[in-house]
Amino acid sequence: MVSLDEVLMWLEGHRDSMASRWLLELRSRSRDLDPEDERLLGEFLALLVRLLPECLGAYRQQALPLLHQAAELYGHLAALRGLAAGEGVEEIQLLREVILRFLFRDPPGEGRAKGLGLRELLHLSRLVDQLVTHTSIGHTDTLFFKLFQGHGVPASTSQQTRAEVRDQLMEIREELEGLRALDVGLEDRG
Repeated sequence: MVSLDEVLMWLEGHRDSMASRWLLELRSRSRDLDPEDERLLGEFLALLVRLLPECLGAYRQQALPLLHQAAELYGHLAALRGLAAGEGVEEIQLLREVILRFLFRDPPGEGRAKGLGLRELLHLSRLVDQLVTHTSIGHTDTLFFKLFQGHGVPASTSQQTRAEVRDQLMEIREELEGLRALDVGLEDRG
């Protein structure tokens, strides 16, 4: 079977393609997706896929909170887009389908060792499960606070909301880059 390092390299090598495929799947299943929301979703999906190898690597303890934070923010945005909780979760569940398709078409590893072990597959699946859980939390929290404040949830997102979400995504990306810098620093010393 392949090593964890090979799985991490495979995820890194396929992240842009997986994020693009995931967005394509969302676009084909979404009704009347606003072009601004679609661009923001593209940024989200790219970040979520980018976090996967980090959540399996040496700094997984530091990366998992970022994944959870990003997923809760995704749930928040899903609620603001007017999606039901199940719809936001279904959008996240599509990632598992995308990963499996990529794994089947082009598995990690070379030669006899080609293929993903059950352990690595379960780890990836568990990460998607965590995304689902935290997306649901973000969606529920948003609805609760909107109800608590006496406001309804808007049917579409405002430019201000998109800007706030983008700012939070930027903060998560910056923290992720900090983790990656630690990893590069270790490689330079090794």
